[in-house]
Amino acid sequence: MARVRIGSQEIAYEVEGRGDPVLLLMGLGGDRHGWDLVRPALAARHRLVLVDHRDAGESAEATAPYGLGDVAADALGVMDALGVERFHVVGASMGGAVAQHLALQAPTRVAALVLVSTWARTDAMLAAVLGSFRLLRERLAPAEFLAAIAPWAFTARHFEAPSAELAAFLDAARGGPPPSVAAYRRQADACLAHDVTALLPLLATPSLVLVGEDDVLTPPRYARALAAALGRAEVAVVPASGHACFLESPKAVAERVLRFLARHPVAG
Repeated sequence: MARVRIGSQEIAYEVEGRGDPVLLLMGLGGDRHGWDLVRPALAARHRLVLVDHRDAGESAEATAPYGLGDVAADALGVMDALGVERFHVVGASMGGAVAQHLALQAPTRVAALVLVSTWARTDAMLAAVLGSFRLLRERLAPAEFLAAIAPWAFTARHFEAPSAELAAFLDAARGGPPPSVAAYRRQADACLAHDVTALLPLLATPSLVLVGEDDVLTPPRYARALAAALGRAEVAVVPASGHACFLESPKAVAERVLRFLARHPVAG
């Protein structure tokens, strides 16, 4: 793990693998370890840059409110520090929203976008859910909070028969330090303000929008709306999976991501 100062923020990141560079951006309250179940397959073919957003993981906490565009600028700063001019971006949930801002900020630098379990505009329903998450984080202990939001992340199949791989990941995640209440609130507030629907048609970036078949947090209708707003996008549904499809169905997600990126090489 390394750190770099981007403006007033200290951002933690990690680099692994060889090949075309891929920037990986995780969701609300999560850190780079959220990619751990798809990471080996992706790193076998690509140079991965895994970033902890401000207010998450080993990056510093913010000192003031911010928007997802600011989080995107942090990630671009990491790529600048590494000397990487052109790259793919893969973002999940909030990370997918950040990826949209990043592509709008630096369209010529993004070779391809993979947007997983994400959305283009926070509508009233999603705002209500995110507001409830923020309230739960304020009222519950970290382990209780993770248990409370788990039904939004996983399908009934996970609760009935969780895979050994995912169960081990979740046990490790419960033992890690969570974002502070204030940090989680700032990230949630940034998500609540997200709306780039009017700007997305400006992008000509090849894009794959991935969504779990049974995602109840950012359901397939969000994926279809996001793809419709983008200039060059396709939708792929991950069968029998929920919002955290990259944890629940890591093999299927990794295969779809790798196939898509192979069609859009960075030097192409």
